[in-house]
Amino acid sequence: MSLLNAALAFGAFAFTIPLIIHLFFRSRFKTVDWGAMYLLESVVRVNRRRMQVTNLLLLLLRCAIPVLLAFCLARPVWTGLRALAGDAPKTLVIAIDDSRSLSLTPPGEPARIEVAKQEIRAVLAELTRRDEVMLVRGSRLGAVPSKMGVSDALATLRKIDAQGNAVSIGQLIDAAIAAADEGSHPRRQILVVSDFQAAAVDTATLEAARRIAETNKIEAETDGGDQLVIDMLDVGTHWDDLANVSVDAVTIDSPVIVSERSGVYTATLRNASDLPANDLRLIWSIDGKPLEPRVVSIDAKSTSTNRLTHTIDQAGIHEVAATIDRGDVLVDDNSRSVAVEVIDEVNVLLVDGRPSNESLGGQADFLAIALSPFAFGGDDRPDPVRAAVVTPKRLQSALDENQTRVIVLCGVGQLPDSAKQRIATFVDQGGALVVFDGPSLRPELYNQTWRNQDTALSFPASLGDIVGQPDVDSSASQETFAIDQPTSLYQPWKILARGSDNPLSAVNVSAYRALTIDAADESESTGRIVLLRTTDGAPLAVMDTVGDGTVVQFAISGNAAWTNLPLRPVFLPLIQQLVLDLAGKRSDAMIQVGQPIVIGPNQWPAMKSEPGTRTRTRFAARTPRGQFELETPDAGDPVRLTATYAPGVYRIQKRVTDLADPENSEIMETLRIATVDASESMLVDVSQERQQTLANILNAKIFESAALLQDADRSRSFGREIWRVILVLLLIALVAELWLQQNLVARRKITGGTP
Repeated sequence: MSLLNAALAFGAFAFTIPLIIHLFFRSRFKTVDWGAMYLLESVVRVNRRRMQVTNLLLLLLRCAIPVLLAFCLARPVWTGLRALAGDAPKTLVIAIDDSRSLSLTPPGEPARIEVAKQEIRAVLAELTRRDEVMLVRGSRLGAVPSKMGVSDALATLRKIDAQGNAVSIGQLIDAAIAAADEGSHPRRQILVVSDFQAAAVDTATLEAARRIAETNKIEAETDGGDQLVIDMLDVGTHWDDLANVSVDAVTIDSPVIVSERSGVYTATLRNASDLPANDLRLIWSIDGKPLEPRVVSIDAKSTSTNRLTHTIDQAGIHEVAATIDRGDVLVDDNSRSVAVEVIDEVNVLLVDGRPSNESLGGQADFLAIALSPFAFGGDDRPDPVRAAVVTPKRLQSALDENQTRVIVLCGVGQLPDSAKQRIATFVDQGGALVVFDGPSLRPELYNQTWRNQDTALSFPASLGDIVGQPDVDSSASQETFAIDQPTSLYQPWKILARGSDNPLSAVNVSAYRALTIDAADESESTGRIVLLRTTDGAPLAVMDTVGDGTVVQFAISGNAAWTNLPLRPVFLPLIQQLVLDLAGKRSDAMIQVGQPIVIGPNQWPAMKSEPGTRTRTRFAARTPRGQFELETPDAGDPVRLTATYAPGVYRIQKRVTDLADPENSEIMETLRIATVDASESMLVDVSQERQQTLANILNAKIFESAALLQDADRSRSFGREIWRVILVLLLIALVAELWLQQNLVARRKITGGTP
């Protein structure tokens, strides 16, 4: 027990006042000699005892009233049977969820992030100069939080906004505990500030909380020693219906975008309200330049799509955005962008393992026609693919001449080690390699790993013997193999089929190479997919991811030697869609908010002119938060930008200046787009049961305001104030004294108590 206003406790000595009055003015019995008194002796004795008890009770109440009043004013604190931290300094770690959902602004109310900052300011106002503050932001979990005082914490708090990506509460608490371990004081408190969306408190969060509780000493109440307390401040809205319309995704439907050719893009729109959203203005834009607005409507609690077909004339990486022009509770998710890499043409290198002077006699002739049908047909329209046929000896020189995106080996049986090393590096850096079988192919060449320094190329399947009759014409009537429906896992080939029909039903295979695939590797988790099979299950085409690139192996030839596939109409779209899809995988300019941007030396646009012998290279960045210079990396190292905490377009510039002629400089620019996960637009609060389960696991308490948190914190630090209980006892004593005076003492006087 302790007293906050100890001086006022001396007022308890006022109990002597009623005691003195009682002693001086107490009623005294007088003895009257009267002959009949002996008849009333027993009655007098009983009344005297009752009067004494009543007066004693009345005296106790009158003495207790000033004592209770004094203790009530002194504000006693019950400390229990444990030592408390008192006013010992503490380390306060504030883990704030600054994801996009905190920018929610209900009608007539401030944004949730502003409510959170206001509550945090109230918490900071209660701290002393000796206390230490550390801020952990959900958008920067990898950053090392600095130790600061209250004033610095308030200054940092003003700069926080809600533009981060989705973060789970488990990750946030884990980062906060790691920061608390670096605190200067044994007394540590973690305050988790969030709107506690359902997606942020999932099953993985509960498992992480159990792990945290097992590996860290978390106390529900402090014990005076090394202590860690976790509190949760819920700043969610808890509204049943939040009318929000969002653009959840913008996707590229075309496998590759070629300049001066139409590309197809799709925007996914969602209406989270219980009411339909009618007559919305949807604006598509290319590199910030808006196109003609469209009017769309979305049913209640549903999604819809809108498609754009547009031509981009200039090669490079461009921004395609879709924006809904409407004000709602979450404006930031009304727009979404996608980075589109536009190329002049797709350069494909066809390596013919057995060239022929006869028409369509080579291993790559059918493939060359399928990839460039307009050129072979005499059409003036440009082909999206430029296919060049070379021999294995000219492979490396052809790679030096053109920026190749796909290499196709057609029945190639031998390659020099330098060519294998070059291809291994090409695939590791994002290129695509397609291998077709044939009579001149040697399995041992592809059953080995191709290496070049730190890169290694292993093929998806091991090559075995030839199955069937390779010397028989595939169009003849001998026994052949049929090809099953293409896999549904490969999106580009879905356009080949109409309904449930098999687009390869008319294709016959007279021979194919046996491919052996590890069953453990044939799964979506490894990226290895069997694209084609025979009707009896033998694999005919296998795709796998190697490094940043892709490798596709075919068990059939690329000409009509083993199959009549090149003679069927389905061959052209099948090969074109495959090559265009592989070429489109070369660059990925989309990142999540908070992820670093890394641009390698080979990812810059080619220079228009050859630089001089002595040049100076500088790098700069234009981001949603301003423009600044970047540190110049060492030769051969990539350029890095880690400050990607805001969604939007990040343009990175490379300026090369000729030192002999400083006015002669060339600027190359590329861009990356940082986006926030669409789950941040799913405004669904976590259930109270799950939230309480999380709190119970961590021995934490949930508060909805800073005032409630401060009361609990004071109780943990100094004990629980009990003056309210004493005040109730004081009121009871006053009422009891009044009732006793009016009903017992006064009644006995009236009824003739013996004097």
